[in-house]
Amino acid sequence: MHRWSRFAVVAACTVIPVLSLAQSSPADDEHKGPRPEAIAACKDKNEGDACEFDAPRGHIVGTCHKTKEGDLACWHPHPHHDGGAS
Repeated sequence: MHRWSRFAVVAACTVIPVLSLAQSSPADDEHKGPRPEAIAACKDKNEGDACEFDAPRGHIVGTCHKTKEGDLACWHPHPHHDGGAS
C-alpha cells in the first residue's frame, strides 16, 4: 500500500502543474489592469475625482485612482467582506 501512496503523490505532482498551464489562455494574459474605457473616463481628471463609464457588464460609477503604470483609471468601490466600511 505504501508503494501506491508514493505513486499517487508523484502522479499528482506531475498532473496538477500541467493542468493549471492548460487552463490559462492568451485571453487571460491580455486583460491585465484597467479597461481602456476606465482610463478614458479619468482623462483630464485628478486622483479622487468621481468618474463613470459603460463596461460590458454594465455602467460603472467610481473614483479615479492611479494604476501601477501611473495612469488614472476609474475604479468601482468594492464593498468590504465584513459588511463594514473602513
